[in-house]
Amino acid sequence: MTPEEQASISQFLAAELNTTEDFVFKAFKGGASNLTYSVKADQHEWIMRTSPPGTKAKGAHDMNREYHLLKKLHPNFDLCPEVVLFCGDETIFPREFYLMKPINGIIIRQQLPAVYQDADLSLLCKELIDVHVQLHQAPTTELQNFNKGPGYIERQISGWVHRYSRVTPTADIAQPVIKWLSNNMPQDNRDYTLIHNDYKFDNVVFDPTNTHKIIGVLDWEMTTIGDPLMDLGCSLAYWFEANDHEAMQKISMMPTYLDGMMTRDELVHQYSLSSGLTIDDYHFYYIYGLFRLAVIVQQIFYRYERGQTDNPAFKPMGMIRDLILKQALAHLK
Repeated sequence: MTPEEQASISQFLAAELNTTEDFVFKAFKGGASNLTYSVKADQHEWIMRTSPPGTKAKGAHDMNREYHLLKKLHPNFDLCPEVVLFCGDETIFPREFYLMKPINGIIIRQQLPAVYQDADLSLLCKELIDVHVQLHQAPTTELQNFNKGPGYIERQISGWVHRYSRVTPTADIAQPVIKWLSNNMPQDNRDYTLIHNDYKFDNVVFDPTNTHKIIGVLDWEMTTIGDPLMDLGCSLAYWFEANDHEAMQKISMMPTYLDGMMTRDELVHQYSLSSGLTIDDYHFYYIYGLFRLAVIVQQIFYRYERGQTDNPAFKPMGMIRDLILKQALAHLK
């Protein structure tokens, strides 16, 4: 964000928040999707979210959608952030953004925080799953405009296949996965719920004083109404465990492969216990999650290859894409 953009946003926020304090912006590092900033003025702090610059996939990075979903959701699921304001005026900033209240606590990223070094890691996993179930059981009466009706599974498979077709790499190994998913879709007869679509350790906040308790769920960009097991599959795709290939552990964004963490089988069992849903076979949902994750990675790499972003963190994305697809290929039945 340029100094001129910061000045423009500061003037807008001063009027909207009725303050004369100076605003200080600090970008959060990490992440490969939307951009997040800390915004401080005197003793107050907010979080600003906006989309990345450059060409974006249709429907992605929709700040207006995310803001209005959170505004409707917060009264019924208070673990989501409380939004403050939205700005879509390009004369203030060239991209839509919104402000929300911060949720301060512990976030588990690539390295396990020191506070958990001697902890029972299975308790973290259980809390992660139990809150995921709470999310799936949140009231959705105010969110029905996000419900596109029956056919969620087919829409997801065809939608992600279409997105992949727009960014297909020259060396393409995804076709067997695409064919398998198209031929093995389960019956779409489950009650639809609120689903997050990016639920994982680095998108939840743990309480600093009660370190096994989640106090917030972040990053609601892809939230919608749909099949909860498809959402579970998206989460499992990020869950690399100790028995996976060593290369998968090296690209893991979270320490899910450490001794004491639940396996994917154990996570699914915990989800079944907590939700009351019988899950006889979750492989379709897991492979769907892996393919979807590979498409997201390829979309980012596609932008990098074409010079739409120069973030050096995106350089290995092509290799990561193929590792994820190989994981899916290894689990085809």
